[in-house]
Amino acid sequence: MGIVIQYVANYAPWIYAICGLVALYQLYRIWLVRGERKQAVFSLEREKAVHDTYSIFGVALVLLVVMGFTYFISTTLASAVQPLVREALQPTPALPFMLTPTNTPLAVTATPTATPTLDPDAIAGGGPEADGTPTPLAEAEALATAEAAAAETPTPEPTATPAPVVLAPSCADSRAVLFRPGQNEVVRGVVNIIGRATHESFQYYKIEYAPGANAGGGFAYLTGGNSPVENGVLASVDTTALGNGEWTLQLVVVDQTGNWPPPCQVTITIQN
Repeated sequence: MGIVIQYVANYAPWIYAICGLVALYQLYRIWLVRGERKQAVFSLEREKAVHDTYSIFGVALVLLVVMGFTYFISTTLASAVQPLVREALQPTPALPFMLTPTNTPLAVTATPTATPTLDPDAIAGGGPEADGTPTPLAEAEALATAEAAAAETPTPEPTATPAPVVLAPSCADSRAVLFRPGQNEVVRGVVNIIGRATHESFQYYKIEYAPGANAGGGFAYLTGGNSPVENGVLASVDTTALGNGEWTLQLVVVDQTGNWPPPCQVTITIQN
């Protein structure tokens, strides 16, 4: 419906021109009908002239209605539906995107293995151990020593890596603020974008995206809304619609004059 209203507003000058030409033609007709009515001799001719006059006035009334309706659409409705038309014409990702922090597992610590030792008495007595050949008794003692050393050495248990602290992005204006996702946060799957989008002359807000960290340009439309949001969910986005890597999200709040305060940006890392 918004597209139709915008279409009528764009072609309003042509509609006025066509209505003006039709009105000129009707003026020419009424001039002819008046002449025929004055020259009419029979009552049937006068009735036909009166009927033609009524039809001309009917066409004039239709022209006035068309021109008035066109003026109302082009001046009032067109400005009211302009945000809807702009949103409909902007590209949107295939699917909308929840932030999921990831933990890095610790490396497994190797358990030390005890080395069997030779029996000193056997070495001193010149027994078989002296030339490096162990006896059954020496093997049993070495095994017992290794088991005791292994029992005395505690195996460290792996500890969970603490979740990284999520820092909210620093925004220059309190009317356009992003709370989540946080700065440099790792996300995957469907993500809720939480923040604040308000203004004294609020018109609409939009969320844009660009590749890379702290992008300075090249932003494209992602999603948006026509109602102010105070510390709530601005949109839900599916990160699978974007590639893995670093991306910059930007919140822009537009007022009734088409201007906006400084946008709020946050850099995220997508790992799907």
